[in-house]
Amino acid sequence: MRLQNELSKQESPNDSLKSGVQKLQSSNSTLTHQLAIKNAEAQQLANELLTLKKRHEETQSLLESRTRELDVSKALLAKADSLSCADVISLLGALNAGILQTAAFIADSFEFSFDRAQAREGGVAEMLDARTKLQDVMGAALLDLLGRVKHEDHPTLIQIALQSSIVEFSRWMVSTWDYDVLQAEQPLMEVYQNIRETENQAVAGRWRALTRAHAQKIAFREDAQHSTLLVTNLSEALVLVLVAAGCVCTYDETSKRIASAFGARISALVDMATRLNRAMGEEVTSADLWPAYIEFGTPFNGDDMRDMYAEDGDDANAQESEGHVVLCTTELGLIRSEKAQVEGRPEFSTTHLVKAKVALESVVDGMEVVEFEDDEA
Repeated sequence: MRLQNELSKQESPNDSLKSGVQKLQSSNSTLTHQLAIKNAEAQQLANELLTLKKRHEETQSLLESRTRELDVSKALLAKADSLSCADVISLLGALNAGILQTAAFIADSFEFSFDRAQAREGGVAEMLDARTKLQDVMGAALLDLLGRVKHEDHPTLIQIALQSSIVEFSRWMVSTWDYDVLQAEQPLMEVYQNIRETENQAVAGRWRALTRAHAQKIAFREDAQHSTLLVTNLSEALVLVLVAAGCVCTYDETSKRIASAFGARISALVDMATRLNRAMGEEVTSADLWPAYIEFGTPFNGDDMRDMYAEDGDDANAQESEGHVVLCTTELGLIRSEKAQVEGRPEFSTTHLVKAKVALESVVDGMEVVEFEDDEA
């Protein structure tokens, strides 16, 4: 009995120990489970942190990229003009002076006689063919006078006609977007007009500059000989004027003389006109510049044009010219247009920086006129 009591006393602590161990084991299991949950939560947070870091890096990279783009855009939009309007006026003046000199030299270098031109074989046919081809580029009044005014002693009208032809061709060269190589002139002009009406001047000007630059780069890459073709086409127009005016040389002879004696001058005029194209189209973006030109048949208006024989600032001559009719344009002018906000509304401000010079139909007053015979001699 005593032994049983002693054994019973010994079992009691053991039971307590067992119970304690079980509690510890249960607590340990609970803590292990909680630790696993915490570890899972920590891993989830670590994954989320990694994701957020990646997103932050992507956002930072995108921000840096957009900042660079914005800096480039600001630089482009705030870019100052490469040339001033005064620079462009100087370039235009050089072109007009070159046109005048070239026309004068050519007119004085050939002999004219309707009788002799009609007398040689094929002379009348060549004159008529030249007049027909000139109908697209020359006013009817000037073309008619070329065939009726005697030019033997005073080739003034021939010089005027030559100036008019070069001016017309130069106006196109100065204004063109792609020199007709890409056949995109009209679409580009329409797109630009829409941009100009809806965007501010800085945006429109930069679009124009970039589009012109790249369009012409592609155009000249497609046709590397285009500059030579411009010289050829301008030379042919001048030959047609001379033949239509009764040049005693044949068409072929006249063409060869023009090429040999005046090819360098004509090439220089083409270079000056294409230089003006870049100046107006690419190097001035704060405003739009284009050549001023007066259509033949327009009543003279001193606000927009100048008589070719009038001195600058000669208001009396301008008043005397009022009411007369324009025969042709002999010197290009320059127009500046800028878009601005006026009372919250966009408006275009247009200014004549240089007025175009014109010859009036009255220029032939006092010149001897003959009748041109259409029959082949």
